[in-house]
Amino acid sequence: MDVFSQLTSGYWWSARTVESGLEVRAWTTRSFTRTTGHDSAYVRELASAADAKLHLDDTEAYASIVEAVMRGTSAGGRDQAVHEFRLLGRDGSIMWVRQRLDGRGEGTGRRVHASGELITERKRTEDALGHVEARFLSLVEHAPNVIVTIDLEGTILFVNRQVPVDGREPWELIGSSVFELAGGQSGPDLQAAITEIVERKSAHEFRLRGIIAQGAEERDARWYEVQGAPVMRGGSVVAITMILTDVTERRVAELALRRSEARWRFLWENVPDRITELDADGRIVVTNRAVGERRAEELYGTHVFAHLSPEAGGALRRAMENALRTGAPSSYEISLPAGGAGERERWWSNRVVPYVDGGARGFLLIGTDVSDRKSAERERANLEAQLRQQQKLESIGTLASGVAHEINNPIQSIMNYADLVRIRAEPGGVVADFAGEIVAETERVATIVRNLLAFARQEKEHHSPARISEVIESTLTLMRAVLRRSQIDVRVEIPPDIPPIKCRSQQIQQVFMNLIGNARDALDARYPESDDNKCILIQASVQERDGEPWVRTTVEDHGSGISLDAIDRVFDPFFSTKARNEGTGLGLSVSHGIIREHRGELEVESMPGEYTRFHVNLRVDNGWGLDLDLET
Repeated sequence: MDVFSQLTSGYWWSARTVESGLEVRAWTTRSFTRTTGHDSAYVRELASAADAKLHLDDTEAYASIVEAVMRGTSAGGRDQAVHEFRLLGRDGSIMWVRQRLDGRGEGTGRRVHASGELITERKRTEDALGHVEARFLSLVEHAPNVIVTIDLEGTILFVNRQVPVDGREPWELIGSSVFELAGGQSGPDLQAAITEIVERKSAHEFRLRGIIAQGAEERDARWYEVQGAPVMRGGSVVAITMILTDVTERRVAELALRRSEARWRFLWENVPDRITELDADGRIVVTNRAVGERRAEELYGTHVFAHLSPEAGGALRRAMENALRTGAPSSYEISLPAGGAGERERWWSNRVVPYVDGGARGFLLIGTDVSDRKSAERERANLEAQLRQQQKLESIGTLASGVAHEINNPIQSIMNYADLVRIRAEPGGVVADFAGEIVAETERVATIVRNLLAFARQEKEHHSPARISEVIESTLTLMRAVLRRSQIDVRVEIPPDIPPIKCRSQQIQQVFMNLIGNARDALDARYPESDDNKCILIQASVQERDGEPWVRTTVEDHGSGISLDAIDRVFDPFFSTKARNEGTGLGLSVSHGIIREHRGELEVESMPGEYTRFHVNLRVDNGWGLDLDLET
């Protein structure tokens, strides 16, 4: 001890908790006593934190640390601490001391051993380097990563920021063990990494799982990628600096990616559709289904056309050319004849999607077996014909009151004029005028009755060119009285140059009858009385799709709108938002079937409480031949 005291400038003290308080022993080196002017009596005062005579700025922090080690972890304190403080020499000079505390035991009998070393010269050197260090610390403290320096026993000498989940401030971590920050099984991993850095005297990278917040589950732990490097002095490792990069989110993303890949592989292998990726020349890149006796993996690199019939290959080639030309997906359906006895004709709906990946071009071919749907469509065709007729009868019932009103007025006029003719039956121009009025009113009655009978008559399987404006006018002739009674204004904006379309005009009239009737119901629901917004707007325009002219007719109202949960079901048979006694739920379903049979589209868009628009899209030439031998 005497020899050691000549070589160092420091002190030691040992305190033991006894019933009467603290039992303290202290020693100092000659160098310490010579430099500070203090002997072991002063050092014993350091063991009693309340009595220590230190720099005023350090007194409170010193007392807090010493008392925490005196209590120990079982009493809410700590077992180890390393801290620095300033003491005042006998001559009034300020001197820096680094003190290490180590506590053992609990309660009465607990011992705390402390050793202190004068570091004044080091502090002066640090002050000389203050400006450089300040810039460095600013860089470190604002770095996005956690940077920790530890000694070889794992005691934290420096940390630049709070460690996520731990919650303590950086200065509170100084002197604590870095192993407190390693959660679960990461402690041994951290110790192994420290050992390897010391033995190899070189940097080492490893992964560390951090502590878990109190009350959190194991899966909530933070994960770090750690780069550890030795701090060398005189050829020996004296400390280790570690840079911790929080990779929790990346790790979670990687795990999610692996799970996603597993799910997509499962879907790829079990999806009912046939999915095939083709290169620009039609060679199979990957596919999820076997063809005949050949497994999916055996098809890679072969030409898809080698596995198709001439008809199917031609349809696919045309779809690929169209998709390549337009840059948009191209769809087609094709039937495959029955392969043998007991088998049925198969229908496939294929969609060709072009894609560009860097400089490579290719196609995604998605084939769906729609044989069951085709069979169901055939079985439903006869039922739909009956439903349409029933729907017509329902529409006639709805219009009965309006038609009666339209007939009553002309009849009343006829009666009035007939009375005038009888009363004023004198030769002259007046009788001729009255007779003309009678003829005009009679013709109006005849027109209404004629339209009503044409609509009610069972449709024939013929079609002819028809103008949308004439179909709309014929429909409104039957519905104006009903709309007028509901105080609904109708605006028709159809340009005169709209070309005629091939259609069964009575079927198309039935569609518009349903749409206008639904618009009336929506307006009545929102505006029971007269209102400026109680209006139905009917517009028509010509559009071009893939070089082919279409006529779009829109029926718009600003009524109650269609709710989001109902809009996807409006075309379903028997689905209705009305009461049971107000509708069958077949109107839109039948209308959708009629438009689809005309190779057209019936679309809906709506904003609840704002508006509803039904778009009737019909080809000018739907591919039907014209039957000119029509019944008169």
